[in-house]
Amino acid sequence: CHPRAALGWIKIDVFFIILSFSCFFLIQLFLETFLTLILAVIILGLNVIAYLVAIKEFFNYQEFIDPLFKKKESQNVIGKIHSEGEIKNLILFTGHTDSALQFNLLKLGLLYPIISLLGFGILFSWIFISGIFSLITITTFIFNLPVIYEFFYIIAVWFLIIGGLPLVLLLFFVSPGEKANKVPGAVDNLSAVAVVLGIGRYLKENSGIIPENTEIRLIAFGCEEAFLRGAFRYVEAHKEELKKYNAVCINLEMIQDPKRSIVLDYEPTTKTRHSEEVIQKAIKSAESVGLTLKRSAMGGNSGIEKLVGKMTGGTDAAAFSKSNIKAITIMATNFLKLTQFYHTYRDTLDKIEKGALENVLKICISYLKNESKSFLGDKIVSL
Repeated sequence: CHPRAALGWIKIDVFFIILSFSCFFLIQLFLETFLTLILAVIILGLNVIAYLVAIKEFFNYQEFIDPLFKKKESQNVIGKIHSEGEIKNLILFTGHTDSALQFNLLKLGLLYPIISLLGFGILFSWIFISGIFSLITITTFIFNLPVIYEFFYIIAVWFLIIGGLPLVLLLFFVSPGEKANKVPGAVDNLSAVAVVLGIGRYLKENSGIIPENTEIRLIAFGCEEAFLRGAFRYVEAHKEELKKYNAVCINLEMIQDPKRSIVLDYEPTTKTRHSEEVIQKAIKSAESVGLTLKRSAMGGNSGIEKLVGKMTGGTDAAAFSKSNIKAITIMATNFLKLTQFYHTYRDTLDKIEKGALENVLKICISYLKNESKSFLGDKIVSL
């Protein structure tokens, strides 16, 4: 994959938006001349490119600008455990091994969400406003009408006053080269890989709980932080097999807090809705072992949380759900504490609280027991 493309879109878009602002302010030097029309067309072109880059690369996880970045190899690591008899079903437990590039702006603490909101807000708002200006200007030239500039000029000035600095700071969202590779990734997402390994170790000693005619796959994906490229590659390569065997993916992400286990039903960034059937099974599996698993959209369910969720990205489960393969993501994260170490050098082992890994492991084992014909009613899972 091209890992730098995942966040590289930010610099590209900021660059185009700065050019767009520059062209707009140049227009005042050439009002009512043909250069005004040319600059308006350039602004419109820059906006269209910036919009397509953001929509395709970030909001749809398409590999739109990937060829512009260096290609690197990654890998998905897969383990298989079979039950007796012909394989008719697949259950996948997944996490990812790669850690993110360091988000430099997170060093600013509580200023990070403010700067991000203002920076990205101005970016997308200017695409819309200057796009309208360009279309109006082109229309005025066609019908030989006066250019409407002053109104949009005032808007542009206020945009720069409010969000000019945050917009420029987005250029430093991540560092170039190896300077960005400082994130240990204990919570995000070696915590999930640890649980996946724990499932394998448990099943080695308790293979009888594996549902009949079912194969368990334990997978550690690569390139999750590169917009789920590892998971998408896996689904693409195995789609027919996954559908043939009625595959279910239980994806695990950021297992950190034993009291905050949630199952994602919707991911706003990628506009992905997960399997209601598997969500209900996961919730019941948690109840079977005396735990609570709350359903939530990525980021939360309130208005502000949904807005935050829109910019948080997706999980590997999205690669499955988008291909109509049943999938969910289970998280166990205190999002207030997360801001202290998320995607920084502070994402270390000590951030994982006692009991967090064990609780999610219990839920996963309980899920298998509930799916198995050998499940013994209300028996509590013993680990």
